[in-house]
Amino acid sequence: MKQQTINPALQGAVRYVKERPTSRHMARDGNLTRAVTGVTLGNMVEWFDFAIYSSMAMTMAKVFFPTSNSYNELIAIYAAFAAGFVIRPLGGFLFGPIGDKYGRRTALVASISLMSIATLCIALIPGYHSIGITAPILLVLMRMLQGLSTGGEYGGSCIFIAEHSPDKRRTFFTSWLEFGNISGFLVGGVIVNVISNTLGDDTMIAWGWRVPFVIAGLLGIVALFIRLRVDETPVFREMQAGKARAEAQSPARWTLFLKEWPQLLRCAGLVATFNINYYIVLGYIPSYLVSFMGKSAAFSARLSLIATLALLLFIPLFGMLGDRFGRKRMLLTGCVLIILSAIPVFWAIQSHGLAAIVIGMAVLILGMLFFEGTIPATLTSLFGTTVRYSCFAISYNLSVSLLGGTAPLVNTWLIEKTGITLIPAFYLMGGAVLGLLALWKMQDRTGKPLPS
Repeated sequence: MKQQTINPALQGAVRYVKERPTSRHMARDGNLTRAVTGVTLGNMVEWFDFAIYSSMAMTMAKVFFPTSNSYNELIAIYAAFAAGFVIRPLGGFLFGPIGDKYGRRTALVASISLMSIATLCIALIPGYHSIGITAPILLVLMRMLQGLSTGGEYGGSCIFIAEHSPDKRRTFFTSWLEFGNISGFLVGGVIVNVISNTLGDDTMIAWGWRVPFVIAGLLGIVALFIRLRVDETPVFREMQAGKARAEAQSPARWTLFLKEWPQLLRCAGLVATFNINYYIVLGYIPSYLVSFMGKSAAFSARLSLIATLALLLFIPLFGMLGDRFGRKRMLLTGCVLIILSAIPVFWAIQSHGLAAIVIGMAVLILGMLFFEGTIPATLTSLFGTTVRYSCFAISYNLSVSLLGGTAPLVNTWLIEKTGITLIPAFYLMGGAVLGLLALWKMQDRTGKPLPS
């Protein structure tokens, strides 16, 4: 294996290099750049698909589930979308062991290939009027394949970049994953709006809805070729070269997995806090303003766009701050800020004043940033090398499916049953308390090698 160099600007990594000779395999700057680019682009495709599916829900409902009742059409298309969400934990069980046994790159190449194929296949499915009930069945199957691939995508992406990154800048480099996720969601929505306004409603129903899925599939293929050009992570190669390789390929690996249960719970708790914040602040509050506060859909959309752009602008900065001040300290600050501000923020939102609503959203976005910039590196640092992919993927996807993605539905149901419009504030506070419990006695590995 040929000698690879370390970025000379990363002076903090010098001590680690001297103490561990095997760290000479640290990826070159070009390899690290390709790792960040390829993995981030893959995550962008995932959220790009999420955005186009959501943005074209009404159009696709008429293509695949045409009925005389538009409400039933929408319920049906969202149910098809949920099928991909529900199956995500199974993807964690599938791709996690692949990543631990055969390599991080192997699992990520497989996941993005499956995602790209399924997305392109959606673009090719004939509508209900052409092949009848077969059309929605094929759509659900493709959504399930997308969900399966997503189950191995996020955790593997975090691990791949983290294991390529220098110890002193791991938080910064992994923060670009969240930048990619939110960028994909934003770009997907913009592209759908441009295509819809250009083609018109009738053309979108006829064939225009296929165009965004073709774009998403082609982006996935580009991400696949970039990933194929990136070396396997130095950490996994080191594991293969030593005794850990035999452990990773034996049944004892699952014994190691079971021994990680405290870290599995800790990961699930942090993921729940992270995703509750995301789905409540960006996913639920815009509709909350329309449904319960009487604001216009246009106002809600503009507020959501501004909040998303603010996240994009500051995520890398908070990744840098995580390397500077410590990831655990950043996460603790975020949890405390959410607990202290949730109720005052929703009081401000209910005041109907423009300034109060904007300031309240700014506070919640600030609380999110403490997680957005630091959570990928934090979760990666919880687990040992031989079971890192499996533990991360399984605990992450179970937590997202049970606690994160259900947040908007649960909040709406609770408000309708209780009449208490502060329910989202209590939900945010509960998620932050879970985060504090997960952080209790957690070792902060900021600036340190990943656990072996």
